[in-house]
Amino acid sequence: MKNLITELLLKLAQKEEESQELATQVETLEQVIIEMLRNMTWNDRQIFIRQIEGAVAGVGRMPAFLTSIHDAGESVPKAF
Repeated sequence: MKNLITELLLKLAQKEEESQELATQVETLEQVIIEMLRNMTWNDRQIFIRQIEGAVAGVGRMPAFLTSIHDAGESVPKAF
């Protein structure tokens, strides 16, 4: 029984670590996209935002950072 509990705790710790790594990757990707948007012209930014919206439409959930960009009149936030 102790071995089972130990094994489950180790698996839980591994999953937690994987989850944290994934969250870090997502945050990095969001920062990269925001920097890309900052360096684009207004027209290119509009096209890029529409393409992202189209790509995530099937997922059923818009990323929060993209929603805030879109809702703020397509402006890119100064800070993430």
